[in-house]
Amino acid sequence: MRHDTLLRRNGSSLQPVILLAIIVVMILAQAVLVPGSITVNQLLLISRQASALGIIALGQAMVILVGGIDLSVGATVMTVNIFCIAVMGGSNANGAKGILVCLLIGLAIGAANAVGVLLLKIAPFVMTLCTTMICEGICYVYTKGSPTGSAAPFIRSLGTGRWMGIPYSTLVWLLLALAVWLVLRYTTLGRKLYAVGGNPKAARLSGVANLRVVAGTYIFSALMAAFAGVILTGYHNIASLTLEGDYAMNSLAAALIGGNAIEGGRGGVWGVVLGAFFMMLLMAMLTMIGISEVGKLITQGCIILVVVAAQQIFKKD
Repeated sequence: MRHDTLLRRNGSSLQPVILLAIIVVMILAQAVLVPGSITVNQLLLISRQASALGIIALGQAMVILVGGIDLSVGATVMTVNIFCIAVMGGSNANGAKGILVCLLIGLAIGAANAVGVLLLKIAPFVMTLCTTMICEGICYVYTKGSPTGSAAPFIRSLGTGRWMGIPYSTLVWLLLALAVWLVLRYTTLGRKLYAVGGNPKAARLSGVANLRVVAGTYIFSALMAAFAGVILTGYHNIASLTLEGDYAMNSLAAALIGGNAIEGGRGGVWGVVLGAFFMMLLMAMLTMIGISEVGKLITQGCIILVVVAAQQIFKKD
């Protein structure tokens, strides 16, 4: 199992390098086509915009690694946003209570997805879609369709502040990515994740508690989405029923573009980080050249299609 696991870990090692080269080419192309449009500050702003997506994509990547999918991440972001603002009431005094509520929301959604997928044997796509609709319904009922309020000052600082010019949210994103990479690379849990995704039966026969491993990924994904929801709450400083946006689709795209195989068992972390940055850079470039939202969706869908098709064609047996 160890030899196969190492192969799966290294199988997509070139994907981050290729993706980084593409990003560099895109930046150079924009600099040539629109002189003065590329600056260090602009790239840092894109990294801040990508940070929430990147954090969500880390959780999504872990679910994909074990052969699942989580479509509820966007709804988790929206639910955390609504209740974070409601509990904190714009005051730091309620900060600890608000963070605790956000944590519990993430745990509850992740646990619900795990129970549905593992115990009720509902397909991950269906289960997480149902969770999405339930969360959306709860938010609409709670707010009566008109959410109000603002974020606590320390949450606003997390979403918009900087340290030595680098956005706090970018630093948090990269630190989380480093932590996940260390787990995947150097721990027994990391080996179990690859093993369960690559060959569940073999992993089970080797003594791996498959159900616990898979359940952990759904809970981790929901917690990452909840944390991203807190960051977005600070960035936007409002409660919004549209904050979930396209995070489910975009996080899936970032994970797949970053080298994670949709069938599970293969992928990493830094490709996902670059995938999230690539997605936001691409959206920024499409906006700059006047492409409509419909055009962006078409472009996004085509990218996912090409990446998944390429993985199927060139994957190692």
